[in-house]
Amino acid sequence: MVKVGEESGGLADSLKGVALQIEKTYQLTRKIKGAMIYPGIIFSVMIVIGILMMIFVVPSLTATFKELNTPLPASTQFIVAVSDFLRDHYLISFSLIFAVIFGFIYGSKTPAGKKILDYSALHLPIISGITQETNAARTARTMSSLLSAGVDVVLAAQITKEVLQNSYYKTVLDEVIKYVQKGDSIATIFAAHSDLYPPFVSEMISVGEETGKLSEMLLGVAVFYEDEVEQKTKDMSTVIEPVLMVFIGAAVGFFAFSMITPTYSVLNNI
Repeated sequence: MVKVGEESGGLADSLKGVALQIEKTYQLTRKIKGAMIYPGIIFSVMIVIGILMMIFVVPSLTATFKELNTPLPASTQFIVAVSDFLRDHYLISFSLIFAVIFGFIYGSKTPAGKKILDYSALHLPIISGITQETNAARTARTMSSLLSAGVDVVLAAQITKEVLQNSYYKTVLDEVIKYVQKGDSIATIFAAHSDLYPPFVSEMISVGEETGKLSEMLLGVAVFYEDEVEQKTKDMSTVIEPVLMVFIGAAVGFFAFSMITPTYSVLNNI
């Protein structure tokens, strides 16, 4: 962008375009991360509390059940087995937890792991829609900024490919580079990947190519999907709270049922 600005004499405008692009990308990423902080914290706290209960609370109840020779239902036997394993093999248990976390972090950086994460992001409920619209907005805004600064389509597609994080979207930009060099329409390529880019993207690109206002049409697409992502992240934050409450209630209910059922058996025997 700076090189194009220097050559065209519009360096100030190019730098403004870069600043706006970076700001919009940052805001989009921040909104998505912000929507995931709350459920992440709640889920982490639940795991910690669950482990502490398994180590310190369940063994005392288990000892009581064993002394009174109380028959245990399957759900209670499962909790007792997990508790015994955590308490008797705590080094192995924590090693396994850290191994899983480390393996996930390391695996996500490998090509195969990255591919699995990218595929999951495109097929998980709720997240898939946000993933599509986020990448559509990022693709449209980046290409719009580059084309408006005078960068040719092939180079703009190459740079946009590096901006995108999902490997499936990078593949689409590879096709754009390949087929544009042959003289094909960009809209045709995006239309062929309607599972990744919403049809609105290819339709707007088609209008932009026909009218010679491709950068303006792409900017309109970017603004539209940025607004959509912002609204969906707000909605997701609202929806996640009751879902988490139901999940927490179910987990607590399962634990309570598993521990209370043998207690009733003890009282009946008495």
